Amino acid sequence: MNFYSRRIGRVALAGALSTSSASDGFAAQAVSLTALDPSRDFGLFAADSQGSFCLSIKHGELKPGREIVLIWVPVEGERHKPEIRRGKIIAKLPGPCDPANAQSDDSSYRLEASRIASERIYIAVAAQPSNVRIVSGEVSARMGNQQLTFRSCTSTEGLHFSAWSMTRPNKLPVWRRYFYLGYDVEPTCVERDFEEGNP
Repeated sequence: MNFYSRRIGRVALAGALSTSSASDGFAAQAVSLTALDPSRDFGLFAADSQGSFCLSIKHGELKPGREIVLIWVPVEGERHKPEIRRGKIIAKLPGPCDPANAQSDDSSYRLEASRIASERIYIAVAAQPSNVRIVSGEVSARMGNQQLTFRSCTSTEGLHFSAWSMTRPNKLPVWRRYFYLGYDVEPTCVERDFEEGNP
């Protein structure tokens, strides 16, 4: 049984029905590309054990109608294609999405989104990229003056998500976040996924 099959078993498939089309409803808010702060503007969008989707992010001032880019990247070594989706903020929530994965300065939001798979955990980006696309099996996004790619891998009990600056001369991590799964998985992370330094 692979990683995705195990997560399906832990997340109610009805969660996929808790999201609706993002093509109607709120008007998207404009976002300045020059003010990118990965620690604030990047988070995770996932379903809990009851199948309810929720966004965990450090940005505490997102308003209804704000468009969020949702990026799913397969775990290192898995033969799946990345996905790019979009959602919109519906409301800020009073409590954490998932206490086991909540960070002290997180804010939680309900989103409306379409074509979301309940077994998948999406990187959520609140600052809108000027160009986001899939290139050679990787999600690439131009954000402000940085060209970013996104990565996910597994350790023994969780997922490690990261965003990397591809701007020369160095390839550096600009954001990382860990998601505890609560069961054993085969590790796929490599040394660079745990290196100290940026971010």
